[in-house]
Amino acid sequence: MSSYSIWIKTGEQALAGTDSNVFIQLFGVNARTDSIYLPPEDVFSFEEGSTDKFVLEAPDLGDLTRCCIGQDGTADSGWFVETVRVRYDASGKEWTFRFQQWLGLEEAGTLSACVDL
Repeated sequence: MSSYSIWIKTGEQALAGTDSNVFIQLFGVNARTDSIYLPPEDVFSFEEGSTDKFVLEAPDLGDLTRCCIGQDGTADSGWFVETVRVRYDASGKEWTFRFQQWLGLEEAGTLSACVDL
C-alpha cells in the first residue's frame, strides 16, 4: 500500500461549509480507489475558507487522471469545493483538481462531482 496526502479546500462563500459525510475517489492510470469516507478531524472540518488534510492508504494508482468528491447531504448540505490537491508521498508528485463548484441538492442538484486532469 502507498500513502497519499490530500488537501481539500472549501470556498470562502457564505454557507460554503458542510457537516455532511464527505467521500473521495481517486483514479489513476494503474488503478482506482473505492469511494473512501473522510472522517472529520473536528467540528471545524469542511468549514468555509478552510483546508482539511487527510492521509489515505491505497495501492499505487500511477499518475492520477480523475478525482471524484461528494457528500451525503445529511447536515448543512450545501458545500462549495474549490480544490482537491493530492500528493503521492513516495515520490512527492502532486496533482490539483479544480472543482470550483457547489455540491448540494438545493445549490447544484447534485451531491458529487468528478474532475479530470
